[in-house]
Amino acid sequence: MVRAFAAMSATVAVLGALTAAPATAAAEPDRTVRILDGQIRCLISADWQGRGRPATVCGRVDGQTFQATPKGMNLAVMLGTGAVYYIAGSVPGPESADIVVGAGQTDHINGWTVRSEGLRAFISYDIGGHGMRINPVEATSIWL
Repeated sequence: MVRAFAAMSATVAVLGALTAAPATAAAEPDRTVRILDGQIRCLISADWQGRGRPATVCGRVDGQTFQATPKGMNLAVMLGTGAVYYIAGSVPGPESADIVVGAGQTDHINGWTVRSEGLRAFISYDIGGHGMRINPVEATSIWL
């Protein structure tokens, strides 16, 4: 009886590890996107910083801050959980590799939906609907 229970426990542990491994291995690489006539550049990640958390990081291409951000913090970070915070830095990678989403277009990248309208854009995590409304003046969290 004890052996059967131990064998069953080991089997469940192995199966649990196997089902978790493909999700980590299947994470797509981070992508960058330009929106609003190239004024905003974002990093879209399914596994930001290798910590298993989806995130989008956006900033103005001129390096300036958004209107209501803390001093010196020029990037808005939106996690898939809906948490929003600001950091200083720049969106990594060459601009030549950016996906360009023009006005009236929608693209799906790494589990996020990027929708660009004339004067604003919406970026939302497909699971849960947490997102960000962004334009060159402000980046605010929304729930779609």
